[in-house]
Amino acid sequence: MKNIFLLRHGKSSWSDVNNSDHDRPLSTRGIRDVPIIAKIINTKCPKLDIVLCSSSKRTCETLDLCLPNLSNKPKIKTLSELYLAHSEMILKSINENLPGHKNILVICHNPGLSDFANEINSSAPFSFPSSALCHLIANKPDKSKLEFKDFYLDSLTKPKDI
Repeated sequence: MKNIFLLRHGKSSWSDVNNSDHDRPLSTRGIRDVPIIAKIINTKCPKLDIVLCSSSKRTCETLDLCLPNLSNKPKIKTLSELYLAHSEMILKSINENLPGHKNILVICHNPGLSDFANEINSSAPFSFPSSALCHLIANKPDKSKLEFKDFYLDSLTKPKDI
């Protein structure tokens, strides 16, 4: 079984209008919510193998807030191609990191995350608010290249629901 966790970065701050989108940090709410979600990830999967993280400041800060709440220290890859990536690029990044990894956390952005989740489960569209988590399980864990149809949705978690 392969566990894939999709995490949208924490709520970003718009207090400094001079920051580029890539350089926007987390807001106070983002800093509050991310550790709560990280504990849920750890409860579901205490042995993450790898984290694939967008290169933006808010996703890297999200990662930094997750790490102290995880039972182990997973391998970390910061990938510029995950910055504002569409669903196909997210899937490509997952597939490139499948060998040797059963438990993967991807931290990135909308609309790619919403599109990814909705490719898997279009019957109940999910908007992926800040700090939201989608837990997917691969139906065919032995495949070397997964497709959207190879996942099933285990759970969706929004900070406001906790």
